[in-house]
Amino acid sequence: MNEADLLKLINEQPFGIAEFTAKSGHYLFFNEKERLLRCLSRHQLQAVCVFDLFDEDERDTLKKLFAQCLKSSAKQAHFFDYKKGNRYFQMRLVISDNGNIISTLTDTTDTHTLNASYLVNQEYIKCLNDAVIAANIGCWDFYPQEQRIVANAAWVTQKKYKDEDFRTSNELFADVVDGLTRWASLVHPDDLDATVELIEKHLNGDSDIYEAQFRMKSGDGEWIWIHDVGKVFQRDKDGVAIRMNGVHLDITKARKLEAEIDWVSMTDPLTGLLNRRKFESLFDASLRETVKNNKIFGFLFLDVDHFKKYNDIYGHQAGDDLLVAVGKVLKQSLRRSGDHCFRLGGEEFGIVFNTDDKQSAISFSELVKKNIESLFIPHKTNTASEYVTVSMGLVTEQDYKVNDLSRIYKEADELLYKSKENGRNILSCN
Repeated sequence: MNEADLLKLINEQPFGIAEFTAKSGHYLFFNEKERLLRCLSRHQLQAVCVFDLFDEDERDTLKKLFAQCLKSSAKQAHFFDYKKGNRYFQMRLVISDNGNIISTLTDTTDTHTLNASYLVNQEYIKCLNDAVIAANIGCWDFYPQEQRIVANAAWVTQKKYKDEDFRTSNELFADVVDGLTRWASLVHPDDLDATVELIEKHLNGDSDIYEAQFRMKSGDGEWIWIHDVGKVFQRDKDGVAIRMNGVHLDITKARKLEAEIDWVSMTDPLTGLLNRRKFESLFDASLRETVKNNKIFGFLFLDVDHFKKYNDIYGHQAGDDLLVAVGKVLKQSLRRSGDHCFRLGGEEFGIVFNTDDKQSAISFSELVKKNIESLFIPHKTNTASEYVTVSMGLVTEQDYKVNDLSRIYKEADELLYKSKENGRNILSCN
């Protein structure tokens, strides 16, 4: 997907998307839905600080959430619920890899209305049911002492199952066959324990509300993302939870969009390789993979020989085409799912990989170098060959020594420089 198509997709989303500076709260980016929900023109939104859109109490709360985001990981979300006039909204805040705040803004008025109406009377819920079905909102009651779940049809059908295969009747609310056991069988195994822990925490009174995001298997075999929210509304005299109500929404499209945004921010637009930011963030994951598999950690740092001269002679378009060709060779060279290649800047590239031993790492690196030279791209000012070549620095270490990215990068850089000093088109290793 190109940048124009991605921006079009972002602007078509039914929720606001924005990026703020972490300290001042000024807008760096926003889609059209964000502007509409804020009821401001593009010019006004570009000039405003998000904190100034709220009263003093709400402003202080939002600033605290911004501060919490800065202290948390990129995967941890913080939620800010507020009311504007007669509408309810929720901001979901996460820290991006560049230290800014990414936000999604959702109008939650319908959900608030639904929950409030349920507490008033059952008849009003019945009146709202058509709207709930149209919005494809799954509604559920959970009776923990009985391990029983009562749900509406949308709870089932939004996951592409037949209602009659899941519920005991086609009434507005009906028992889910096998209740909690059935639900647990659909949740992704990697998400189940964490979700159950959040439910139990709320049932025990350790949280004001239950909220979770997890994957569930749909009727067509695909995994969909669910945003699940609930609250205990009935306890016995001893404080034991008797009844918990909630709703869940299919947020699969929103998660895919987040992945697209992440891909854009972590990818070099010219070569399609991962960029330096992603390189730094993947280091820990590569280390864990190395330790897990009892392998040798390898980092190959390479640089196109006399690239400036190549640009001067053949032009910048030819230079770009050369970088794309080198990037393609690197992609094709990867052998394992845990191996990654990067464009680290200008004509510099890197490969992070696991291997069985140092000699295998050397053989792999030599093969990459040979494959690049075998492109047979003419380079008449290259002192090492009549064709385009690369110089390389290779660092290999046992898993227990791999703990400092900056040290490894510096060592690889020194080895690369050594290759250049010794005539280029050379691999130097530690």
